[in-house]
Amino acid sequence: MLVSGLVSVSLLFYAATDVSAFSVTTTNANVRVKENEGADLTCSHSADFGQDARVEWKFSDLRGSQTYVIFDGAPTQPYSGRVTTFGSTVRFNKVTRKDNGEYDCEVSGSGKFGEVKVTLTALVPPSPPVCRIPVSVTTGRRAVLSCYDNEGSPPPTYKWYKDGTLLPENPSQFPAFKNATFKINPETGNLEFPRTTKMDSGEYYCEAVNDAGPAQRCKAMKMQVRDLNTGGIVAGVIVALLLLVLLGLGLWYAHKKGYLPKKTESKPKPSVVYQPTSLYSGGDDGEDGEFRQKSSFVV
Repeated sequence: MLVSGLVSVSLLFYAATDVSAFSVTTTNANVRVKENEGADLTCSHSADFGQDARVEWKFSDLRGSQTYVIFDGAPTQPYSGRVTTFGSTVRFNKVTRKDNGEYDCEVSGSGKFGEVKVTLTALVPPSPPVCRIPVSVTTGRRAVLSCYDNEGSPPPTYKWYKDGTLLPENPSQFPAFKNATFKINPETGNLEFPRTTKMDSGEYYCEAVNDAGPAQRCKAMKMQVRDLNTGGIVAGVIVALLLLVLLGLGLWYAHKKGYLPKKTESKPKPSVVYQPTSLYSGGDDGEDGEFRQKSSFVV
């Protein structure tokens, strides 16, 4: 009688709250294992989906690209030989950092659908990061120091040090850095100085940090902030002007002394004029009808 009453109460509760009995669950929604070790992604569902419930696993990587892991009851080609299934659970033989991302267990049956998401992270300690630190910066100019490590998993966060002292992410909250203007992005690893001052000169290095292993740092390098060398610029301009003046004087002197070739005077070309005469000439000097050829060339 008591059991019958409990069942009745349960049915009334579900009817009143409109809560569906169809459920999909996991025993671990955040799986973290060392790289090259095995991992289980668990998934279970209520019996309401039926004996022929369809279970599929999808994978979304950190860039948002999606692919099937289990489809139609079997591993897809990229995962063949790497994963096996035990009911609704997926087991990886070896996990790599390429497997980092979100896995979605989808169950459908009896006209219903349910899902549960599992995040998988392969743990890889950081490696010494690559740091780019300018050697010399002009006072008042913007300077960016960068730090990056592409080996660590999960992706490392970054810390910057100056002369062995840790630089805070929010310098305005610390009295010792109240006049500092730098900005640190712990996610990208950039240390930015919007307008450098001589106080920013020093030796800098960066650390890459995650919870998979010990922190790693890059080699320390010195950044020197210098004033703009106005005197040197003026001296350079004066020297350039003097060189131009000396070059002009040298060309004038060479021309005056005749060292430079003079332009040759062009002579007028001779003209030739041809004056034909009549084939027959009359008059007192010759007989009528006598053929005479007369022509003249004037040069």
